[in-house]
Amino acid sequence: QLKPIQEMIETQLPKGSTTERVTSFLSVRGYELQNPEKPGTLVAIIRHIDLQTVRPVTARVTFYFDANGKLSAVEMTRIPNQPIE
Repeated sequence: QLKPIQEMIETQLPKGSTTERVTSFLSVRGYELQNPEKPGTLVAIIRHIDLQTVRPVTARVTFYFDANGKLSAVEMTRIPNQPIE
């Protein structure tokens, strides 16, 4: 169920993307950023509506950056959907 989110990230934010590009991508779309637990990471809550089931899927996505500030890996965890405020 996280596949559409994963595909969007892989398409829009390929490995090697800068921290600024990732931050801009997330903020333009209104995704909530959380305080990262580790330096060199960025954590976002991404909500996506599954077009086949028309149900929301929410993922906590951690972006990992190398020493040069380039995207090196992305990790996703499904979390319970939060009501939209």
